[in-house]
Amino acid sequence: MPLLAALLLPMVLAAEDPLAALPPVPRPEAVAGAPTVAGEQLAPGLRIERGQRVTIDGTVVIDRGPADGLEVLACLQGGKTHESLIQVNFAQGAIIKAAAIAAFGLADGIPAAEGQGLPARGTPMRLRVAWTDAEGKPWTVDASSLIRDRTLDAVYPALPWIWTGSRFETVHHANPQGGSVAVEQFMLEVTRSIAVNFDEPDALLASPFPGSGTDDRFEVNRRICPVVGTPVRLLLERADLPVRLDLAADGSLSQGAAALDDAALTAILTRFPADAPLRALLVRTGPDVDRTVDAAARLRLLHLAAAAKVWVVPVFSLR
Repeated sequence: MPLLAALLLPMVLAAEDPLAALPPVPRPEAVAGAPTVAGEQLAPGLRIERGQRVTIDGTVVIDRGPADGLEVLACLQGGKTHESLIQVNFAQGAIIKAAAIAAFGLADGIPAAEGQGLPARGTPMRLRVAWTDAEGKPWTVDASSLIRDRTLDAVYPALPWIWTGSRFETVHHANPQGGSVAVEQFMLEVTRSIAVNFDEPDALLASPFPGSGTDDRFEVNRRICPVVGTPVRLLLERADLPVRLDLAADGSLSQGAAALDDAALTAILTRFPADAPLRALLVRTGPDVDRTVDAAARLRLLHLAAAAKVWVVPVFSLR
């Protein structure tokens, strides 16, 4: 483990939640109107507009709670409907992954392992939810704003989810001879979680929330969430993040060649656009960088954002 990460990791694990120090943000609202359903239909309830959007039909299955935490934002049929906000209208996870690759050419990232507090590395994607209310009026909202944080007593602003593509894992099945056979299994077809709030390595889309190591902090934002049974569309789109930083193996952050000290990073954060559609910045890192360095960099940037009175969180990708 790099020296900087070794020194900062105890802080990462034991520090008071840095999100609590971020300044208040305006209460997020759903926006009147919704994109027209368009593009190629790959399957019933699944369409792609190449380079623009993947649209996935689903249904709201929870509109309050749950008491033990909202672990999943969206699941396949047969998924964790007791702790998922939305269930999509089909059961095949591989076809959603194929649709996203066809639309955007996405490569797999590195999922966030459960309970380790290490950010996922992948492609940030905007995820919105569109629906029509009982009066026939269409609405759209960023999916993160349908999530309320009990710990913070606050609703999240618009954030990107992180495409990691789920993962394959070798599992062993018994054979008729009494032995076992090793099979490579696409784990999304097991857990059936498309997008998650809590760290789950088998999801297609990892959580954007820095506090995703525990699931009991998340619940439905009842104030704007449509009621149970409402048909919805998940809109998966490219995320446009206005600030990019590079993270080195020694924990230094840079834009270009020179490492940035706290004063320089604070200046960058202070200039974060107030009208940015997503309240996140991108940290690009290499495969040689230890995952604990990501966690230490996230903690550093959150503390600097709080001091600069800017609500922004870092998300991570591979260079």
